[in-house]
Amino acid sequence: MWCEEKACEEKLKEVAGVTSRCMPFEQEKLSDKCVCCGKEAKKMVYWGKAY
Repeated sequence: MWCEEKACEEKLKEVAGVTSRCMPFEQEKLSDKCVCCGKEAKKMVYWGKAY
């Protein structure tokens, strides 16, 4: 889950070494919070590392 803030994406990249890999076109209504900042999530995102 992600709030779509660029700062959160950069922090996840720095801290965990992950980047966004996929955002499904079909998005269900979300009730979760951003994994980084805790704000209301706007997108379901798959995060991953490149090896």
